Amino acid sequence: MAHVDQYGIACAYIRGGTSKALFFYEKDLPAPGPLRDTVFKRLMGTPDAYQIDGMGGATTHTSKIALISPSSREDVDVDFTFVQVLPNEDKVSYHGNCGNISSAVGPFALDEGLVKIVRKGYSADESLTAREVRIYNTNTKSILISHVVIDPTTGFSLATGGASIAGVPGTGSPILMEYSNTVGGHVGRGLLPSGNVIDHITMGGKVIEISVCDVGNYSIFARAEDVGLTGSETASRITSDSKLLALLRELRGKGAQLIGKCTDWELVDEQCPGLPFLILVASPSSEEVDLNARVIFANRCHDTMPGTGAICVAAASRVEGSIVWKQLSDCSKASNVLRIGHPAGTMPVFVKRSSEEARRKGKEFETLSFERTSRRIMTGTVFVPKQIWAGPAQA
Repeated sequence: MAHVDQYGIACAYIRGGTSKALFFYEKDLPAPGPLRDTVFKRLMGTPDAYQIDGMGGATTHTSKIALISPSSREDVDVDFTFVQVLPNEDKVSYHGNCGNISSAVGPFALDEGLVKIVRKGYSADESLTAREVRIYNTNTKSILISHVVIDPTTGFSLATGGASIAGVPGTGSPILMEYSNTVGGHVGRGLLPSGNVIDHITMGGKVIEISVCDVGNYSIFARAEDVGLTGSETASRITSDSKLLALLRELRGKGAQLIGKCTDWELVDEQCPGLPFLILVASPSSEEVDLNARVIFANRCHDTMPGTGAICVAAASRVEGSIVWKQLSDCSKASNVLRIGHPAGTMPVFVKRSSEEARRKGKEFETLSFERTSRRIMTGTVFVPKQIWAGPAQA
């Protein structure tokens, strides 16, 4: 079928964890720069809160793009660039990574024939066959390891299975994502980019304690009670409070300014779109979780728990004296699984700190991993008006 005024781009539409994204081969897109960003915004229907004329789902966790290419790096299968397209703002962000979408990269790479080296993967269920996929995330310059359950006859990934995650109906095939190699990946100054376990922010004459941690995506942690919350609020309750959001924006901005990511806290949305996360934590409200957490992203409360946010929570929970560590019981501190309560349920993260000797050699954690599921929803062609982009030959 001819499309005289639109240009088609091959893509896949995939759910990874509690997010969805358009997956593209990077070679099929404009070179990095303003044209590429314009194409992405047009494909998603941004800026429009409803994204009615694009593929975006009107939320930050359904307005995402994954760029994939074979990797030339040693012992790495694919390079992956994460792109966040904000629904109602004229912005495209390459800051940081998405843990949920990362979980869909391994299955995509296997099913597209991009994994040339056969490595045995890990599965807690010994009856399942898993393949290891090594992913280089260009946003954080870190290697992620994905353990994907496959059909042993064909080698293709399996979408169906018995694993369930909060925020996604039904069950799917488990994918274990290992993030222990991502320490310091964003700021480049190690686990604690400020150099301190606790820092202090002054707001309206009040001093608020924060911890800044850089694992998965760098995040600022504060106690929910210090901003007038319990930590058990729904996402809509927080997002609907404009006065509270202004306060949280100031807290995020001053935390970002503290570590040199923005020159003035009032410019945080321009200079640091999306990241750092601001994560509000509180002691558990039930025996089913070890602590409650609410993630503030793009000046709204996230409906679930970003995978990279969960990784950063888990990492901070093992730093003695941090804001997260102080919310935990002795039993929770001793466990190798941290159960994080979020607006849609509970997310467990496997976490084990390395020995002091290993940490001196640069290995902060033995494991930082979580389980997700993924499903390819569609493979096809998505269109952009030729007045925006007429394809590689005309770019």
